[in-house]
Amino acid sequence: MKRLLAVLLLVLPACASTPARIEPLPQPPARTGLELALSCTVSLVVEGDRGNDSFGSGVILDRSGRIATVHHVVQDATRVTVLLAGGYTVRAHVLASDPVSDFALLQAEAFLPDRMAPAVLAQHEPRPGEAVYSVGNPFGLSRFGGAPSVAHGVVSAVGRCYFNDETGRLYLGALQHDAPTNPGNSGGGVYDSEGRLLGLNALITTTRDLPGDSGVAFAIPAARVRDLAERLLAGETIRHGWLGALSYKQATEIFPAGHGRLRTVFGVLSPGGPAEAAGIQPGDVLLRLDADEIYGMHDLLSREDRLEAGRVLAVEVNRAGRELGLSLRVGLRPWPGQ
Repeated sequence: MKRLLAVLLLVLPACASTPARIEPLPQPPARTGLELALSCTVSLVVEGDRGNDSFGSGVILDRSGRIATVHHVVQDATRVTVLLAGGYTVRAHVLASDPVSDFALLQAEAFLPDRMAPAVLAQHEPRPGEAVYSVGNPFGLSRFGGAPSVAHGVVSAVGRCYFNDETGRLYLGALQHDAPTNPGNSGGGVYDSEGRLLGLNALITTTRDLPGDSGVAFAIPAARVRDLAERLLAGETIRHGWLGALSYKQATEIFPAGHGRLRTVFGVLSPGGPAEAAGIQPGDVLLRLDADEIYGMHDLLSREDRLEAGRVLAVEVNRAGRELGLSLRVGLRPWPGQ
């Protein structure tokens, strides 16, 4: 993004023999998209309550020193140090967070304008195949010089929704990309070719034997970063609608004509939770919520999160080939760490 630079005019005093001259100072070269991405991405060293250190990344949101990152990087943090290019450091503390969305805001205790710059959030919807930079602190490598690391790739897909039933974290509308992403990249930015923020790296898909890059990474989209940040700064506690399931499974419904649609199957239910109280059983296939067809977990998770706690829904399920109509009162999604 081009910046308008104020031109400082140097005026020489006039004399009889020499006319006055106005000499503009040389203008610094415009920053490239990658330079912009590097200037607003920071690396984090997080000290835990057990005296252990871990690494992560963050993105500067404004000149007040607010930094966006993911919750799992700073969960249980007792001290956060921000690493900057050139070996500079700044202390920070957790300002607010939404654990379910895996999002957190930090407050830097100092702002160094020559080393830190606010991110520019992209206004366009990312497109599959679009080139991206992924900037962060993989394996804590920023401790060897301060500056973050850069990887390059493309947008692989958009609108991914995923619920991690092991951690209780919910990722909605995530951006999937293939830029190399490893532990320590969490909380770092994904940028377009002009250096505008597309998303915040949150998780990777990998094997348990090799906890590193697989070419499948997911980022919280920039629009959701802005929404969560604004709501948290306004003092709001983010509430997430919940049907009462601790896990879901994906299924395919095949019609007699040979084609079908994705469906969602209720997995483990929370004892005494909304689903169990409504008479839903593990293995029930969800068909409709208030007469609206539900197709697959992507559809369900997006709708479930927006539901208001206390609302009563008409729920239709398929149980062993028989359709049942039930009534369910929406709850609030619990956070396991509470």
